[in-house]
Amino acid sequence: MTRFFLRLAICFALGLAATLPVRGFAADDLDQLEQQAISAAVKAAEKSVVQIRTIGGVDQIDGKTLAQGPTTGVIISDDGLIVSSAFNFAQQPTSILVRLPSGEQKAARIIGRDENRMLVLLRVATDEPLTAAEPALLGEVRPGDSAIALGRPFNPEDVSVSVGVVSALNRMFGRAIQTDANVSAANYGGPLIDLEGRVLGILAPMAPPSPGASEADVTAGAEFYDSGIGFAVPLVDVLAIVDRWIEEKDLHRGLLGIGLKAGNPHSTAPIVTNVWPRSPTAIAGWKADDRIVSVDGVKVDTQTALRFQTMPRYAGDTLAVTLRRGSGDKAKEIETKVRLAAKLPPYAHPFLGVLPERSTATGDDEAKAEEEADEKKPADAKPKKEDAAGFVIRNVWPDSPADDSGLRAGDRIVKVGEKKVASAAEARAELNAKSLGDAVELLAKRGDEELEFEVELGELPTGVLEASDLRATGAASEESSSLGDPKLQTLKLPEMSQTARYFQPPSGGATPGLLIWLGDGKRETAEAMAADWQRTCVRDRLTLLMPEPADAGGWTNDDLEYLARLLQTAGSRWRIDPSRVVIAGEGKGGQLAYALGLRGRKMIRGVAVVDSPLPRTLEVPENNPNERLAILSVETQNTPLSLLIRQDLKKLEDVGYPVTQLVRRGEESRSTTLDAATRAKIGRWIDGLDRL
Repeated sequence: MTRFFLRLAICFALGLAATLPVRGFAADDLDQLEQQAISAAVKAAEKSVVQIRTIGGVDQIDGKTLAQGPTTGVIISDDGLIVSSAFNFAQQPTSILVRLPSGEQKAARIIGRDENRMLVLLRVATDEPLTAAEPALLGEVRPGDSAIALGRPFNPEDVSVSVGVVSALNRMFGRAIQTDANVSAANYGGPLIDLEGRVLGILAPMAPPSPGASEADVTAGAEFYDSGIGFAVPLVDVLAIVDRWIEEKDLHRGLLGIGLKAGNPHSTAPIVTNVWPRSPTAIAGWKADDRIVSVDGVKVDTQTALRFQTMPRYAGDTLAVTLRRGSGDKAKEIETKVRLAAKLPPYAHPFLGVLPERSTATGDDEAKAEEEADEKKPADAKPKKEDAAGFVIRNVWPDSPADDSGLRAGDRIVKVGEKKVASAAEARAELNAKSLGDAVELLAKRGDEELEFEVELGELPTGVLEASDLRATGAASEESSSLGDPKLQTLKLPEMSQTARYFQPPSGGATPGLLIWLGDGKRETAEAMAADWQRTCVRDRLTLLMPEPADAGGWTNDDLEYLARLLQTAGSRWRIDPSRVVIAGEGKGGQLAYALGLRGRKMIRGVAVVDSPLPRTLEVPENNPNERLAILSVETQNTPLSLLIRQDLKKLEDVGYPVTQLVRRGEESRSTTLDAATRAKIGRWIDGLDRL
């Protein structure tokens, strides 16, 4: 009967709105009728909305303060099943109390968590008949429809009400409805209802997952607090999996284990660049360069379309995926079955054991220079394309697989496995698809002789090469023997107050790498650092960039945007060797280096820190085949941070990052420069980052 009168009120309000100009009703009359319709919808839904109190557990996770006080849940079955937001249970409470509509409080227990949609399932034992929420049919919902967010965070006798509209459907890659009604910790776990009191979805903070991360962050999305950007997981989707949820307890986001071609995900085709070893797709036989055509019969033309088909799915789900392998007349379609995984095995980059000869230019500049040089030569003097292919070995890493197999400095590797490679970058991409222990066949040229090698790939070394194992490229070693005072230059970004100072090695020779050092930013400090690092920068071809923090007190997270933009500007303005881009710092500067390095792995290849633990709020992403990031930690002997630093390094090692640890003698200090021995080791570590 309530539902009948509610529909009648809505129809009357809509009919009244259509006839207002004719009948001359006041706007106040329409507002009153609208309020009556909203009140009726709230009354129809509120019997399924309960208040939840959590007791005990932690107050913070990774430095983030968790919500305190009562929260909200929605009854989804008359026998005591309740759904709420996982945000409300991030602290792992020791006790949970649910206040039922009758006013009685009952203990509840967690049945399981849904880490894909950020929900938690509870059960409360009661003889009281409960009213389950009625789900709205998503096929009837349209953007612009009225939506009401409810919660019971304050007075348990009343529900909080926030009115808005449905902003969009299928957000968060098909997992959520978006609304502009205010959504915050006050009503997370409550229902988003329509004007008939039916539940559109369960309110929860949501955000796109971090690249490479397999573990969900239950606090992600909470920053949209009361911003007009709120999300609700459709109740019909929850009810569809509730039996499985009860059986499996915890539900996880399903992972494929692939890398995709770089580009705008909304327009770039889903072409596989690498397959994670021992992943679901590796088991299914996927290979690099495969093009994903369809998932469960649904055509996918872009990477975004692929994510819409995979992101809503859970670990354990099996997908029927069609691949296109090859091109032209040789292309064929392959049908595969992929069973999604909850977690990918930690990835460690395999190691061949060579350092490539460095080019004197990058990208288009290199190709153009070679083309112009060839045009000036007689026809019979031009090198054949096959002679110019591959890359020359600069050094062979001592006691490495390459060393054991007989490869030498000066050999030119032209083929890795079945793939002809035109550069060290292409060879590195081929190795990224391999695993530790894999045997790889190599074709190399030594003078006029072609040689075949079979190499069993090993682990990336964590030691630093000795100076005798490395040789400078081109004229750099001659230039470093006679140096004057370093000349510093300045770099300022538009609309940014900070000044960055930098020292560049003389022009000519190999393309330089980039070392960004997060010091105090003062001119005198930069001058002292440039003087100390000059010989290394010239010998090993490094540009030293020394930005200043916005706050005179030192580096903070507020500087991350500036540093990211500074890195992009340096990369576009200067010729930089992309395999030797390092961000470094001491103390707080080192912590910020960690934050930027782990978030910017597409551009940064190394993080070097001195007496710095990880930032406590930083979630460490898993190592990724296509993003080679190495870590160097310098620890002062007897530093009080030693235990924390080593625990953090173990955390980085556990997810696959190559970690090099150095201990220096002396007392921990925040001096402006490092001792010569430490600088030399850091320089040699950077010099070896282009290893493969």
